Amino acid sequence: MADLRYDPVTGIWVAIARKRRERPMEFVPLEQIHKQIICPFCRGNEEETPEPIVAFGKDGDRLGETDDPSSWSVRIIPNKFPSLCHAEGTATCGPYDCSPLDGIQELLIPTPRHVSSIGELSLEELSFSLKCCENRVGELRDLKSIEHVMCFFNCRSAAGASLEHIHFQIMGSPVISPFLIQRYERNRQNQELSGNSLIGGVMQWELEEGTRILKETDNFVMLCPFASRFAFQVWIVPKNQGLAFSNDDIDFNIELSELCLGYVSKLEELLENPAYNLLLNLAPNRVRDHEHWFIEIFPRLNRMAGFELGTDIWVNPVPPELAVKRLAF
Repeated sequence: MADLRYDPVTGIWVAIARKRRERPMEFVPLEQIHKQIICPFCRGNEEETPEPIVAFGKDGDRLGETDDPSSWSVRIIPNKFPSLCHAEGTATCGPYDCSPLDGIQELLIPTPRHVSSIGELSLEELSFSLKCCENRVGELRDLKSIEHVMCFFNCRSAAGASLEHIHFQIMGSPVISPFLIQRYERNRQNQELSGNSLIGGVMQWELEEGTRILKETDNFVMLCPFASRFAFQVWIVPKNQGLAFSNDDIDFNIELSELCLGYVSKLEELLENPAYNLLLNLAPNRVRDHEHWFIEIFPRLNRMAGFELGTDIWVNPVPPELAVKRLAF
């Protein structure tokens, strides 16, 4: 069981996720795969996971009840060990607030092949997986009980992955954190003053300045942010502020997949396969009118220490101006 608790001193929501202790922690290098327990995400081991919410065959069609369950190319399943699930207790506990509402946590498995990184996927595998993710995120954002939806990918154990087999996580939260509220308010205020989203304005300035631009395509700008929290961090920002993450533009999807593949492949070549995270940043569901979503990817090279934990001021040893030169692909 899990419950969401709010601390008014720090302004932080915390998920007390008891079932997470039951997770398998058999993350091992690929060459040792035969020594670990059966990988639940590999083809043929479908009985090791909950029934899929949806599964797609090689042709992209949804699998039905009469189809071979092992003939999938992408599966979306409930997370067996969720951080957000049915809450216990009341809505308050002394000076603290609690949320008694349910959250949603699902896994998207983009390939039956036992690989660990985006860099090991084909362009077709990644682009179709992103399309499935876009559709599922769109469905969850329409649920009245969900306040915010996030999709992310943890690659390798240092980035938070407990299983090596590549999988994206899609989480729907019944609460909105102060961090997200503040980010939305900054964006709303900037848009009302300038007519442009905050990240859209940053993107335009970076394009004019040129120092931190890694790639520009018809639909996206990839840049190393001026105040990068992590060494070699990048943002992928859509040029069209009005285009939702869930859309039917095929070229858009291919371009996004190519940028992710290109960056991750270069990162793994440059830093010898580091752990990394990919995050999809969306506005809270109820305030999509000022949304300008973007993706950020960063390797886990520097750890949070006392200064970062005590001040929320980050220390980054690699200037983004240098990072963009080394990441060129």
